[in-house]
This record gives sequence, structure tokens and C-alpha cells, in this order.
Amino acid sequence: MTHDTSPQLDGRTPQTPEAVREDIERTRAELADTVAQLTHKLDVKARAQTRAQEIAHDPRARRYGAGTVALVVATLAVVVWRKRR
Repeated sequence: MTHDTSPQLDGRTPQTPEAVREDIERTRAELADTVAQLTHKLDVKARAQTRAQEIAHDPRARRYGAGTVALVVATLAVVVWRKRR
């Protein structure tokens, strides 16, 4: 019984050098895309600015934002009122 000592990728039969290069380039591109996505996720400041711009241009978000502010103010007023009693 003989053992094949040539390299194999993902359990497949050996590829030509050109196919290996193409596979490496594809893997590099995928890795670069993944790194870019992770970098974006970790950039909290940029994500917050993007979200703030989205909210600023969405009339529904402004309405909900005003309602949330009103709810917080009302809750604080009740808390202060109860503590003074």
C-alpha cells in the first residue's frame, strides 16, 4: 500500500499550481472582507453616527424619540413628586 505525499486541499485531489493560486487569492479576498466587516462592527463611534443620521432622516424615529423623551421626563417627575411627599 502506497501513501500519496502530495498536498491536498480540503481532502480533495491535488490541484494544479494555478488552481492553488486562485484558491489563495479567493481566500485572501474573503479574509479581507471579513476583516472589514469586523472593523466596522468594532467602530462604535462610526456606527452611532450612522444610526443617528438614519434616525434624523426618519420621521417615525423622531416621533418615537419625542415620545421616549416625554416618557422619561414624566417618570422623573413622578419620582421627584413621590420623594417630596
